[in-house]
Amino acid sequence: MKIYLEFKFYNKRIYELIDSLELKHDENCSIGLLINKDSLELYNRENLKQKSIKVDFVSKKNNYRCFHFRKKNEVLSRVIGIKNSYFPHIIDATAGLGNDAFIFSFLGCKVTMIERHPIAAALLKDGLQRGYEDKKIGYWLKKRLHLIINDSFDILKMSILKPDVIYLDPMYPFHNKKSLPKKDMQLFRKLIGQNYDSERLLNISRKLAKNRIIVKRPCYAKPLSEEKVNFIITTKNHRFDIYQPC
Repeated sequence: MKIYLEFKFYNKRIYELIDSLELKHDENCSIGLLINKDSLELYNRENLKQKSIKVDFVSKKNNYRCFHFRKKNEVLSRVIGIKNSYFPHIIDATAGLGNDAFIFSFLGCKVTMIERHPIAAALLKDGLQRGYEDKKIGYWLKKRLHLIINDSFDILKMSILKPDVIYLDPMYPFHNKKSLPKKDMQLFRKLIGQNYDSERLLNISRKLAKNRIIVKRPCYAKPLSEEKVNFIITTKNHRFDIYQPC
């Protein structure tokens, strides 16, 4: 895949990552990957003042989400079905930037992220490798959060354990100007594009998950499928449609 590559520092780990994913430099691409001293960042070449995107599991924001944002953590815990000593094995089949997958792992679950877009996968893998080396979270992150760079539509062919839960968080559909995501996420949406095949992925996931399939949606959006949603958990801005395996 082609993207504008900007190297500020030499970083052997990131060079090898870019090479392994066959990312090629394109002088005319409007989106760029910036190789910093210790991280990989996505940025908008058409608006250099816009904040860049990187996966940073050890950021202050993630620290807050884990240790202080209890209400959201309680919702996500209920969504995936954590009870007493039961911590489900989860596949996040639309990993994106790994935000919810990280919280699931923090809550005690083993999570396998699957990401098919090579640039999103590069950001995730870079963030994971830095997270694994962190003194505070590295010891449990290595045990609980992992990445497979592949297309989730091939999930039935992958040599992975049958998960308890499959989690799907496709790109949200546009509703109106008020529903536009933050500018950094608009950049990520521009990179990834719309998910027009999400219903098919849901149907595939229902053949593999043992206990439940969760689809995260904005409250204004229709369910992905005309099939019956078994139960729903809602928050102020989101809805979690939960399906049983078939």
